[in-house]
Amino acid sequence: MKHGLNIDTKFTALSILLSICLSCFADETNIIAKSGWSEPVGLQNLEAGHDHSIRGRLLILAGMEPAYGGPKTDNAAMTFVELQNADGAYSENVDVCFDSMKLKCTLTDANGKEVPKPMGGAWGGRGPMGPYWITLPYNSTIRLFVNCGEKSPLSLYPNGEPWSHWSISSSDTNVYYLSGTLELCSRTNGMAKIFGDAPQAFKQNYYEQNCIKTLTFPKVKISVPK
Repeated sequence: MKHGLNIDTKFTALSILLSICLSCFADETNIIAKSGWSEPVGLQNLEAGHDHSIRGRLLILAGMEPAYGGPKTDNAAMTFVELQNADGAYSENVDVCFDSMKLKCTLTDANGKEVPKPMGGAWGGRGPMGPYWITLPYNSTIRLFVNCGEKSPLSLYPNGEPWSHWSISSSDTNVYYLSGTLELCSRTNGMAKIFGDAPQAFKQNYYEQNCIKTLTFPKVKISVPK
């Protein structure tokens, strides 16, 4: 009996592998802006009694959100935050509260000067997404929707409010950078077990120091799609 694959079988296997790889990178073609990963923060899980290493990044993608009810367009864009459980060793899941209104983005020009915050206007649609709890398993990443807008002029949001955003035209020759922070928190489960009858002020201070952390997203250069 001969062992191994014949040439046709090898070619078929390689073709399938290539198609899988291409599909894995297909979504990369719709990226408008992507920040680097933030430095990880140690968010404590009180039930487990130890920290989880959590990091995040900002992401703007071309495309329409599923609930979009208007006419079909190829000029839509969506803003996301990605969170990752970056623990260096196996650990249990961690629950994290994501609140899009805890996102604080800043837009600066080439000289580092802040672009004034956009003014809110009348809005008849939905409000900000969240807050809600998400579960981050070990070695996992989750993409969380913040807002939808336009690709050109490009909509950039300071937070989760859908009615307030910067608008950068494709004809704008200035250079812009988007950066931001996001406050996260873990659950209070386990507080009573750990601290018992300790004063509430002590427990609150401990929680604020260990279970509320802020991610800082590196600035990313903004290029408006033509």
